[in-house]
Amino acid sequence: MQVQEQIAIVTGGASGLGEATARALAAAGAKVAVLDRQIDKARLVAAEIGGLALECDICDAASVTAALDHVRGW
Repeated sequence: MQVQEQIAIVTGGASGLGEATARALAAAGAKVAVLDRQIDKARLVAAEIGGLALECDICDAASVTAALDHVRGW
């Protein structure tokens, strides 16, 4: 799968499998948006991989819409 120069959105990207996925995608050349309810942790991961951190609760449609709108403008 080619991800170079693509935008990847990783929910739960501040820790665990989501963090590992975000790091792997960034290492493969993707621009990664790290979405998580724990924004401080998301910011740390995003800073380390050159990505974008966004606070997002995937159980809240308005939160998801706002995050996607932000990613579209990135």
